[in-house]
Amino acid sequence: MLFGWLLWGDFVFNLMESVMPSLLPLALKQHGASNREIAVIVSTLYMMVNTVMNPIISYNSDRFRSRWGRRRPFIVATTPLVVLFLCAIPFAPDILAFLTRAGWMVSLFALSPAAPIITMFGILVVGFQVFNMFISSVYYYLIPDVVPQQLLGRFFGMFRIFGTTAGMIYNYFIFGHASTHMREIFVGIAVIYGFFILLMCWRVKEGEYPPPLQESHGHWWSGIQNYARECFGCSYYWWVFLTYSCVIWGNLATVFVVFFLRDEIGLSLTQIGTINATGALAVILVLIPLGWLLDRVGGHKMLITGFLLQTISPLIFFVSVHGYRSALICSMLGAVPIAVTGLSASKWAVDVYPRDRYGQFGSAGALFSSFGAMILGPLCGLYIDTFKVYRGLYLWYVLFALIGAVSAMVVFRRWKALGGPENYQAP
Repeated sequence: MLFGWLLWGDFVFNLMESVMPSLLPLALKQHGASNREIAVIVSTLYMMVNTVMNPIISYNSDRFRSRWGRRRPFIVATTPLVVLFLCAIPFAPDILAFLTRAGWMVSLFALSPAAPIITMFGILVVGFQVFNMFISSVYYYLIPDVVPQQLLGRFFGMFRIFGTTAGMIYNYFIFGHASTHMREIFVGIAVIYGFFILLMCWRVKEGEYPPPLQESHGHWWSGIQNYARECFGCSYYWWVFLTYSCVIWGNLATVFVVFFLRDEIGLSLTQIGTINATGALAVILVLIPLGWLLDRVGGHKMLITGFLLQTISPLIFFVSVHGYRSALICSMLGAVPIAVTGLSASKWAVDVYPRDRYGQFGSAGALFSSFGAMILGPLCGLYIDTFKVYRGLYLWYVLFALIGAVSAMVVFRRWKALGGPENYQAP
């Protein structure tokens, strides 16, 4: 029953998460946004919110105690606001028209370097991301709190299957209608998401937690000092954060793939949706054996393997994708590296972070990756605007897969020195 509710929650969560990176760039492009502005709104704003909010939420969630547990109260309190902002995003032109009836609002929007409509989209996206940060971070901390350690690999395999299935359904049945029914898609998925996430929180029960650790207090910045000292005072975790970040930084280019397939290859949105759905189906087929293999082999070896595979597959795509059929085949072939890296990274993080402060260290990894993404996201968009060749995005994937592979090997060596699979003591 526990697995059932968590997996259903993951299904609707991934359904919601599919909307923003796929539809928002199209809406922004429709209103004249440049590739750099799209990268800023879709990627950089998220990373800025992540940088500020995630450490605060995670640090307090680890130490929070209530009869509902330490994770679910954060999710329940913010889900209605996530639904509200997600519903509002496609209505940005109407909201802007209403607000600019007042002259002082016109002057206020004029202060922005971007066009007023792009600024309006940015404001709504920030509102969405602020409240979604409570859910998107704490939800993943709930899993190692309630799922038995010996079943995590298989659970994460099923977890990815349900999430990938949500993406496949979205891409095959919904994405192709984005040009004519964008508002209905945003609102419909937002309502479904809100209802079932709250239902999951009602049905999933957290266990008892030991009292929070006693830490130094006395100043408002004591928590910041504790956080910084514990998370960034050890060189080992810098390598851990770099490894985790390479998974994120490589995927910054994904937001532009739709323009490569649509504008350079000439595919329709329906064809692109079919390609994405087919790739998702291929991922599903390999996740069950990969989950079993992950529990036997371990997260470190699997993650290194995934990074190495991801240095090869984008190069194949770079030279091979020239039409619908080749894009479809490459999407299926690329499913294995994506599945290996994504699945193993989930269990790998549980293996390397201290369990009692999993949220805190997870947020530190997110903070590290966000700082880099705030620079790399616009840089990726500028790279496209400068060379005007979307195909070059595949080289971006290769670069960060290589860095990730080297960094993961360093972490693996240090991890074994700290006790390895039997006696590991997180510093």
